Amino acid sequence: MYFNWRRFLTDACFSLFPFGHPHLRITGHRARVLVLYFFCMAWMGGSGRIGLLLDHLLYPWFRRTRVERPVFIIGNFRSGSTLLHRLLAGSPGATAMKTWEIYFAPSITQRRFWQGLWTVDGWLGGGLRRAILRAQDRRLGEVSMHRVRLDEPEEDEGLFLYLWDSLFNVFFVPRNDSLSPYWRYDEAVPRWRRRRAMRFYREIVRRHLALSRPGAVYVSKSPSFTARFASVLETFPDARFIELARHPFDCVVSTAGWLSYAWHFFASPRERFPFLDTILEMTRHWYLRPQDLAARLPDGQYVLIRFEDLVSRPTEVVSAALSRLGIPVDAGLLGALRRLQERPRTYRTHDHSLEELGISDSQALAYYRPVMLRFGYEP
Repeated sequence: MYFNWRRFLTDACFSLFPFGHPHLRITGHRARVLVLYFFCMAWMGGSGRIGLLLDHLLYPWFRRTRVERPVFIIGNFRSGSTLLHRLLAGSPGATAMKTWEIYFAPSITQRRFWQGLWTVDGWLGGGLRRAILRAQDRRLGEVSMHRVRLDEPEEDEGLFLYLWDSLFNVFFVPRNDSLSPYWRYDEAVPRWRRRRAMRFYREIVRRHLALSRPGAVYVSKSPSFTARFASVLETFPDARFIELARHPFDCVVSTAGWLSYAWHFFASPRERFPFLDTILEMTRHWYLRPQDLAARLPDGQYVLIRFEDLVSRPTEVVSAALSRLGIPVDAGLLGALRRLQERPRTYRTHDHSLEELGISDSQALAYYRPVMLRFGYEP
């Protein structure tokens, strides 16, 4: 199985010997992150690969499963993709990978192992499960701006950490060139690497569907897949896409805040908002690139939803979008949409402003003018 050793070894050297790099200073916090980093990579690289290999021996029937017409939710970070993903994944006719499946059990063998362990733990009183749930509340509860729970759907981009060829690499090792190959994935990553990485991803999705109810539609949510649009389409020619768009002023502020939080959580940057120029380029590219590709798709394969419409009238907007994609809205999803619409508007947006980023309204307007014209946003 492919692994990006060159990138991994370079990142490891930069992490252990930062040579004055402003974002990789060895502090107490950073040292603890590095221990976690190397432990997780050893775990994922070892148990993940062993499990995937054993699947071919123990569960060869998974290869008969076909991945048909999966749904990919794309768009910039902080545009409502988590909300929509968890709504759709909760539908009886859909399925998605949960956090524990992505990071602890991408293979059938690993999932069977954990299921057996939970069964034995239940016989013994459930102490292990309670300990894990307490650890989840203690550790994952510290993650703000994005709710993370082991038993809830999460971003498929985490699967590419098994290859160390993921946008998530940069959370652990934020270097000056870190984002470049991944926020322009289809253009910047060599074709052979893209093909091997996407084959790996397809085989994990195949395993997941083999364990799901027959006929379930696979639903994936990853903002970083916006940069993988062409690669996803090459791997899944019949895939359907839901793009979410948010006013660019709100989007860039919230994205900068979220990435800043992640970098400060995993690393030790001196700047409050690192790589702001790259974030500006990335967000603009992620608005315009999918539109160019979607224009070539037949009707019924792509739909655009504006964040503002999603949170103000979810029932109408989501039902119309799914209808265009040929996906029935079952009673369970319809009920969830109606409950969401009846709730007070208490969703979190962001705690920062363009001014805090050092960007004036006129600068933002000039930079995002093509985006605002294309999406119909006012200043």
